[in-house]
Order: sequence, then structure tokens, then C-alpha cells
Amino acid sequence: MKRIFYTVVFTLLTFALTAGEHPSLLLTKKGVAAMREARGQVPAFDAAIARTLAGADAAVASEIVVPEPRDGGGGYTHERHKLNYYEMVDCGIAWQVTGEEKYARRVVKMLEAYADLYPTLGFHPVTLSKTPGRIFWQTLNESVWLVHTAMAYDCVYDYMTPSQRDDVERNLFRPMADFLMNGMEGNRGNNKVFNKMHNHATWATSAVGMIGMAMGDGALVNKALYGTDETGRTGGFIRQLDYLFSPDGYFTEGAYYQRYAIWPFMVFAQCIEHNRADLNIFAYRDGILLKAVSTLLQLAYNGRFMRFNDSLEKGYDAQELIYAVNIAYNADPTNKMLLDVAARWQDWVLPTDAGFAVARDIARGEARPLVLRSSLFRDGRDGDEGGMAVIRSTDPALNSALTLKATSHGLSHGHYDKLTMAYYDNGNEVLADYGAARWLNIEAKYKGHYTRENKTFAMQTIAHNTLVVDERSHFGGDYDESMKHHSDIYFADFAHDSVQVVSAKEDNACPGVRMHRTLAYVTTPFLQYPLILDILRAESGSEHRYDYPMWYNGHPVSFNFPYEKALSTMTALGTANGYQHLWRQAAGRNEASGTSIFTWITGNRFYSLSTVTTPASEMVCVEAGAGDPDFNLRSEKAYIVREKGKKNHTFFSSLETHGTYDLQVEQSDNLTSSCLGVRLVADTPDYTVAVADYAGGHSVTLCVSNRTAGTGERHSVETPEGRFEWTGPYDVKMK
Repeated sequence: MKRIFYTVVFTLLTFALTAGEHPSLLLTKKGVAAMREARGQVPAFDAAIARTLAGADAAVASEIVVPEPRDGGGGYTHERHKLNYYEMVDCGIAWQVTGEEKYARRVVKMLEAYADLYPTLGFHPVTLSKTPGRIFWQTLNESVWLVHTAMAYDCVYDYMTPSQRDDVERNLFRPMADFLMNGMEGNRGNNKVFNKMHNHATWATSAVGMIGMAMGDGALVNKALYGTDETGRTGGFIRQLDYLFSPDGYFTEGAYYQRYAIWPFMVFAQCIEHNRADLNIFAYRDGILLKAVSTLLQLAYNGRFMRFNDSLEKGYDAQELIYAVNIAYNADPTNKMLLDVAARWQDWVLPTDAGFAVARDIARGEARPLVLRSSLFRDGRDGDEGGMAVIRSTDPALNSALTLKATSHGLSHGHYDKLTMAYYDNGNEVLADYGAARWLNIEAKYKGHYTRENKTFAMQTIAHNTLVVDERSHFGGDYDESMKHHSDIYFADFAHDSVQVVSAKEDNACPGVRMHRTLAYVTTPFLQYPLILDILRAESGSEHRYDYPMWYNGHPVSFNFPYEKALSTMTALGTANGYQHLWRQAAGRNEASGTSIFTWITGNRFYSLSTVTTPASEMVCVEAGAGDPDFNLRSEKAYIVREKGKKNHTFFSSLETHGTYDLQVEQSDNLTSSCLGVRLVADTPDYTVAVADYAGGHSVTLCVSNRTAGTGERHSVETPEGRFEWTGPYDVKMK
């Protein structure tokens, strides 16, 4: 079907675009007329216009400054050029809404200043990128600049004289578009980036396509849509829609970069809808862009995106999500949950056609609550490269979420963290993913770039809540090798109120070791909050050291085993693969019990991790920060269970949420775990039966078929505690 589509486009629609009606990118003449007519009647949109006019007035009252580039991210010239494109957008929209020429004049003068500067620029002097920009240290920022500036140019196009347009197009826009596509003498790497399946390419194709539409240059738009060779087979925006999203709308780089990439995807799609309605872009690939927005909203907790792969703390209120939600609603006004996101989590709407539609319908009372649900989001363009599982409490009042990441690597921003988990509860990250070691646009921190510790620690397996074998990262930390493989979802069942389970396997991350992890989120009548059971199996024909780290937020409360804490001197836990960055704070063994329990407090609740151990097991408490001379790492803490000299080993844990702590009245309640012990009553290549016992004579048993996951298959296991029978890949028994 796609081949037929491409053929029609290339043979029948040569797309000889001519400059037509302006504005036509994010604003339209019809939309501007409606906005003007509704002034004073739609509060949220009035606020958006007021905000835009305030920015435009501040710009008009200030001197135009277009400095010669010299700084990296966060430095003066970097931030000044960013501010300039924001000012141009504000002034362009202000001109359209008010008709006051002072705003249009400001944009024109700024464009003329850039048209004077740009031909004089070589590569940016900061050499941190393989594809340096000219105004900015990397071409990515150059693309972002052009996306915004194209919006402004579209707004003032009709105001400018033909000679003014010729000047800025000949000296600024066309050379910049060519640079984004092809680079320039000395570095032609941009051509590979432009045609790549990556978020940098999405920004580049969107920038070239939008300025092409504003100028009426059909050739540029074709290259943006179908790659520099205009065939659609090697690059371009349409091919990115085919390759970068799974059928569920999951973006292969993860939620944080889905947040960033969705901005140009949705902005350019809106421009395509206004200028090439024949492509029906929002329906393309079964509405993949609208699915992507919905999936991104689901990959969040308390309005903040779940941190995995390279990621920082951002959420629904990020400007890129405001663009995405507004444009998605404008494309599909039946999705009233988007209005809830805009009204409850975002403090402004776009001063565009899409923003007006959102503000108008919020004012009409059409918003419906956003429903967050347990989901499995498949990875890979065909949905066959594992997936990201999110389990949520069926009672929204409990406000908890559990994740299992069993995806592909995730391109250059991926981490070596197969089968990692995270847990969110009571508004907090309880078991956290480290995310990225970066201080974005703080120039003193490695020019605002990812710090060196991002590769030496944040990407390494030990920085995640998953199995580490022989103190080595998955795939040996080899990106090319990791990109060849993906984990596999073994089964997932979210259909029951009391029990939700997901299970996944990974056979390639650790040579000679097969990993299998099953997480069960169980609501019982006898525990205060839902319970998490975790079975993490390792199978191998040779002996290994297995580490089971849990990165927890909060403060340690108690251990049920003796330990020694470093009181005057700490040493690094290891020498490589992220271990060199871990301060060894304490260590102990449990010779008195087969269950080791660690309790900590996060917020006003207690959490207890009870794990099957032996007297030979070692428990280690660590904190990130060793081998970090520039204070680049956050001081986060982990609890590690270590097993040495094992071929096969299964870590089985109960994670119990319990109790309250009220500092105001100085009271704590139920601060001791109800777990009396955890044990494996059967653990073979075919079956695992794990039991967790709790106070009051209660227990929860998790039975898993390790080899077959058919829903109708019957299973029976003889154990010292009797026979266990069930149908399907798993069973949870409570008493």
C-alpha cells in the first residue's frame, strides 16, 4: 500500500508548490478572523493572546541583538538566538491578531539582521557535535530555530516587499535549508542526519518543509516529506512516521524523547494539513500521530514522564506537549480527554487555530477526565520488538504505577537496561530509573551537553533496577550489538481488578545467560496497599556473579540483618561499567533468616523489600557519586542483593507499601512490614512457584509457567508443600 502511495505522489503529484495564502502554517486567515471576532469571549485564549502580546511588546521595546555565535548550550549567544526566534513568533502572531505594523517591522528587521549574519558564518566554534551548526553548536538547534522562524515568516510574508523576501530567502532561508540537508564543505554529515530515522531528522525535515511551504518552494517540501532523493525510500518525514513509531504509537527512544520529537511531528503535520490536505496526514498509518500523543500521555505519572533511557524531569506542562495536545485536539475534537490535559496540567494554550479550538471547547465545558490505564505499548515499527508495560492501580485513589521495560535499545538515547522496573506511588518515584546525567543548558556543566558520566554511569546496567551479570553491562555496553536485539514480552494480563501481571524474557543481553522477569501487582484484602511480587530468573551453564540492584528514593529505616556502615571512609564498589561511580556505604549478610528485609521511607509512606537470600548472599548499600570529580551525578541510592558463584539463580521479592508518617503530629503507623518471609517452593526450567507469607496467616503464591505461555494450557507442579495446578501462563493464589 505504501509503495502505491509513493508512486502516486511521485508520478502524479510533482508538488510544484507556489507561495499562496498567508498565514498557512499554524495560523490560517480563517482562524485569525475567528480569533479576532472572539476576543474577550474565550478566557484561556484571551490569556494566550495577552501572553503573546506581552512578549511582542517587550521585543519591540528592546534592541535587536544578533550576536556572532560562540557559546554552547546555556551560554549567552546560544540563549540570545533562542530568544530571538521566540520573539519573532510572538511578533508575527501579534501582527496577525492586531494588525499593528510595529510587530511586523520587528520581525522583518530581525530577519534582515540574520540575512546579513548567516553568509559570514562557518561552523560553530564549540566542537562537541559531529554535525556542528552555524548559529548553534549542533544542527539540531539550527533546525529548531528554523521551525520557529518559518512560523514568523509565514505571518509577515504579505507585509514584506518582494525585495525584502528575496534578500532573506537568498541569504538566509535557502542556504540554511541546504545546510540542514547537506552540511557544507568540511562536514557533509548533515545529509546522513537529515535522512536518518531519528528525532534530529524529524526536526530537520520539519524545518526544511515548513520554510519550503512559507516560500512556496515545492522542491524543498518534497525533500522534507520524502528525503533528499525524493523517493521516500531512504529518508523523509513520511518514512519517519513508518519507522519511528510502533503500531501503538510508542516512540522507539522512549517517553522523554517522544516528548521532544512529538513537537516537530505535530507542528509539521499541522502545516501539512493546512497546505497538503490531500495527504490526510493525521489519518496516515491508522492515525499514528494521534496514537503517539495518546501513548505519550499514558507514559507519565502525576503529569511527569516516566524516566527511562536518556531523560530528565519533564511532563505535560512542557511547551512541546502544549503544541502536541492542542494540535491533536484540533485534528480530532472527539478526544475530549485532551481538553482535560490542557485545562488541568497546562497553564496556557497556543495562540493559533489549534489553541483557539482547545480554549473555546474548554470554555464550553466539553473536557472529560483523562483516564490512565494499564497498558502494554509494543516497540518496533511492526510491533514485534518487545514493549513497555505500565500497570496502574485499578482504584485511581491509590495513585500507583509499576513499569517493566522490555524494548529494543532505543537508538542513541537508549540504555543498557533490559527488563528494568520502576515503581511510582503516592505522588513519588519509589523505585526510580536514573535517567540521564545531564544539566540541560547549564553551560558550566559540560556546555549543557550530556556529561561524560552519562555514558560511564547513567547508561550502564548497574544504574537500573535489573539484573547485572559479572559487573558487566548488558551487551558489554556495545551500542551496535544492543541495537541488533530486543527483549520479548512473554505474556501480559491486565484484565483483573485484583491481579495484574506482566512477564518478559531477554536471551542476548548477557552472553550465556537467559533472563526472565515476571512482575505481579496484587491487591489483597489483608494488606493496606497493593503488593508487588517480583521473580527475576537467571539461567546459565556456567557460574556468574549476579547483582540485583534496587534504586530507591527516600531514606533507609531498617534492615532485618546485621550490617557494617562506612563511618569515616568509603570506597568505590568497582572499577568499571558504572561500578566505579558507586560509593560502598554499608554491607551485611543474613545468617538468621532466609528472607532479607530492607525498609525505607519515601514521602509519608514506608516500603519494604523482602528478598529470598542465603547466608552466602551479600546485601550492599551504595550511593552514586564516586569517580565524579565535577559533581555531575545526583546523589541517588541503591540497595543491592549479590549472589556469587551461581549458574542458575532466581531473585524473588515482595515489595510492600505500608504505614504512614505524620511529622506534624509526630506519629508513625504500621511502619513494620507485614511480610514474614518469602520462599521458592519450586524453581525449574519449566515452572516457578513463589510464596510470600504475611501476618495473620495470609499468603500470596505466584505460579509461572517458564516455557509455555498458552492461555488454555493446564499446568501441575509437585512441591514439598503440595501440588499446585493452574491454567494459562500464570496463577496468583491468595489466602
